[in-house]
Amino acid sequence: MIRWIALSSQSESRTELVFQGLPGRDIESMATCMEKMGASIERGHQKWVIHGARGGPFLPPGVLDCGNSATTANFVTSIVACLDGPVEIDGDISLRRRDISPLTSALRELGCKVSSDRLPYIVSGPIIPGSIDIDESFSSQTLSGMIISSPGFSGEVEISLRGEAVSRPYRDLTMETSGLSGWNGYYDKTMILDSWMVGTPRKVEIPREASLFPISLLFDNLHNTNCLDYCQLGESPIKDAIEESNSEDSSQVSLQDASDIIAPLAALMSMGNGGVIVGASHARGKESNRIMSTIRMLSSFGIQVEENDEGLTVPGGQSPNQPKDPIDCENDHRLAMTAAVLATKVGGELSGHEICDVTHPGFFEMILSHYQGR
Repeated sequence: MIRWIALSSQSESRTELVFQGLPGRDIESMATCMEKMGASIERGHQKWVIHGARGGPFLPPGVLDCGNSATTANFVTSIVACLDGPVEIDGDISLRRRDISPLTSALRELGCKVSSDRLPYIVSGPIIPGSIDIDESFSSQTLSGMIISSPGFSGEVEISLRGEAVSRPYRDLTMETSGLSGWNGYYDKTMILDSWMVGTPRKVEIPREASLFPISLLFDNLHNTNCLDYCQLGESPIKDAIEESNSEDSSQVSLQDASDIIAPLAALMSMGNGGVIVGASHARGKESNRIMSTIRMLSSFGIQVEENDEGLTVPGGQSPNQPKDPIDCENDHRLAMTAAVLATKVGGELSGHEICDVTHPGFFEMILSHYQGR
């Protein structure tokens, strides 16, 4: 939904975004930033209507607040870098800790001034046509930000990609949504991005967030319920990772393309056959260092896991126990949701659990209703 907001806000056509549930704070952050740059967004019940600013985004009045959303920060930073003038961008405490240097360094190579590699910073554009390198082993968001913002380019930007790509489905999602909006580019190790006219579809249906599926699966395993429909996942890296973790023939689970699920998956594996999570080094750069924060959170429940170079080593056959002390959710919504689900089984006090509203407003009401309906 963040991608569609970014694209439709750069289009002069009318776009309906139809979705289920309530938009999280990350989505609201993206929407508010684009409104400050001239987009008009009509918020309705499970439907938003977006009109882009005529002539494209313009310099916003005041600071653009990205909240907790790194995706918003990368996309908004890339978009304002195409504008002629300074724009201040900020976020919450968690987002201020995150390293955005892959993007800020690339923008500096293209003639922009960026005052820091961490929020808050001031970006002064516009981008000057040229060439840059992007390391795909750190994040998919740098390349995604460049594609999303390329309608505002004044000329060709050549991008050389290096490193083993992570979070490839998110990169592919950016290319798919852009392709449906008029972009005629394609993925290659050397890509040429140039200005293009955004024409988003009149109506877009937003699918459910698949990365929340392991949270529900953890609840089912803890309470011996069966509320999930695996068909909703379709073919995805998340489904592959879950199946790998349940396989007796495999002791390793790769999260190269699904590092967001490391906390609930580690909890599930600890109660099952255990194993080794690999390909998740980039999880250290999430809302928290999600490898270390997962270790701390699970140890509060008496579940022991160890760090390895690429992720976590998880002994199996364990069970959660009630924590003695309050659990610090570390401004990480996925950590908080995993801890909350574990606490439905053994009890526990959470500090900072409100961060769940970033992606899933009403999360606690939902799990409480399921718990009471057992």
